[in-house]
Formats: sequence, C-alpha cells, structure tokens
Amino acid sequence: MAVRLEERVGVGGARLVGRAAVALALLGTSWIALSWATNGGRSRETVWTMLQVNPGLAQADAHLLEMPDGSVFLVDAGDLTSDVAGMLRRRGIRYVDKVFISHPHKDHYAGLGPLLDEGIGVGELYMNEPIREVCDQERPWGCDFEHVQKTLRRYRSRGVPVKPLRAGDVLYDRRDVRLEVLYAYDGVTTPIGRTDVNDTSAILLLTHGRTKALFTGDLNGPLGTYLARHGSRLEAQILKVPHHGAEGVAPNEFFDRVAPRLALAPSPPSLWQSDRNRRVREHLQSMGVETLVNGLHGEVTVRLRADSYVAGVERRTPGLRASAK
Repeated sequence: MAVRLEERVGVGGARLVGRAAVALALLGTSWIALSWATNGGRSRETVWTMLQVNPGLAQADAHLLEMPDGSVFLVDAGDLTSDVAGMLRRRGIRYVDKVFISHPHKDHYAGLGPLLDEGIGVGELYMNEPIREVCDQERPWGCDFEHVQKTLRRYRSRGVPVKPLRAGDVLYDRRDVRLEVLYAYDGVTTPIGRTDVNDTSAILLLTHGRTKALFTGDLNGPLGTYLARHGSRLEAQILKVPHHGAEGVAPNEFFDRVAPRLALAPSPPSLWQSDRNRRVREHLQSMGVETLVNGLHGEVTVRLRADSYVAGVERRTPGLRASAK
C-alpha cells in the first residue's frame, strides 16, 4: 500500500489529503498522485518518462512522450553512451514519430546516432542547426559544429526530414493535447544580445487539458532572467528542471514564474547533491515543489490527464512526500 496525496483546488485554495491506495506497478514503480480535479472524471493519458540517462557520473537528458493517439516522441536523445535505443526496445518501441532536440550539446543529441545504429526508426527530426560562431565559442568542451553537421547529414541520408524548431510552431495538436514551441533563439538574434549555446534551448510547452508541463532544455541565467520578466505562458504544474539544475541555470525568479508543483531533474547524484546545484535544490524545496531526480530515483514516469497527473519513480528515497504504508 502507498499513501496517495491528492491536491484539490477550490475557492478556498489547495489542501493535501492523504488516503491509502494500492500502489500501481510499472517496472517496479512507486507512485505519487497529485490532482486538482473535483469532477472525478478520467481522460486519455499522455505518458512522459524521464529516462534514466544519468547513472553514476553520467550527465545527459532524454524524455519519452507517449501520446494518447499512440504517437511516440523524444525530447532530447541523451549522450552517445546513454542507451536510449535499448530503453525504447525494452518497451517494445521500434519507431519514434518525432525527435525534438533542445540544443546542440552532445549530452542532449549525441544519442541520435545509436538510434539509427540499433534499428530505431525516426519519422522526423527537429533540431536547430547552430550558428557556427556561437557554436565555436565553446570549442572544444561544448558545441562541436562538425559533429552536429555529420549527425544531421546522416539523418538526411536515411530520408529522415530534418526540421527547425521555431517559436510558435505547433508540433502536435489532437483534441485537448498540444505540444508547441514557446521560445527558440539562435544565440545572435535575441532580446538580450549574444548568448551561449545553452540559451539557444527551445522551450516547449505540453498541454493536456488543464495540465501543463514545461520543457526547458539547458536554459541559463541570461535568457532565463529575460523570460522570467518578459515571457508569457510559462506557468506549468510540471517543470523539467533546466541545465540539470547546475549553477549558471535560470534564476530563482524563473522557477517562481513557472510556479511548478512537480519538478523533474535529469541529474546524476553527485551533481544534484553538490554545491553547484545547491541554489536550485534549496529553492525548489523552499517552494514546496516535489522534485524527482533520475540519478536518485531512477526512471521517472508522469501520466498526464486533462485534470490531474500521477508521478511514479523506480526507487523511493527518504523525503518523498508519498511514503510507503
């Protein structure tokens, strides 16, 4: 048995109600339930899985989206050694309809090669090609322009369309489920002048009815500050923590602006628990945000519905709000 936490939003505000409920089982997952619906209705689900691409010291980012109509998407593809292809195969997934790469750092896109090597079909690849001068300012440790081009050429040679991510693009829109690009800058033509590659991250908003999830790539301080003060439609119940939560990431006011109830952080344990992540870690805690870290909790799955969401983890750790009973 597990304690199921239900958050109901009404005129009087939110309150937490605990009740015993049978824990759902999916790959040994322990489940937390957070809901603000009062009508008791159920709807189709959008399933978001933050893949475990951060074991040991590895730092990467990859998210699987399984849409209500059966479409399969990836938001980022992990690093060369992340084994995203293996994770998909173990789920019986041999084809990904669309892959969205937030920005051209290898810990987000280098897993594209192994997808092809291991027989995972890809329908469309969405990735902004970096401006060379922006990319080259991070050589040799960051952006690798030649490797990006080689990767894109390989996909094109397989007949996979390679498309850009542009602000305002609607990537999926079926009934009450929508995935769209809120912001995407090239590092040169931006409202704040030249930026680094992290601040070229495409910001995606996933909406399922009234449930919203924000994907932020590696959004850093300069653009994160601008968006916190001047951006729109950033509020979401669920946030993918930008830049693995490491210092240099978007400022606290960005997190305040999003005002999430649940945060998913793709970060290895040593990084998440380090001083580099202290600010984000402590700020989310001060906000009362339940934060799930794949380096600590293993694979994290969130089932989004029109009026609620349920989050599950492979490994329970001390301090998780839904404790065993």
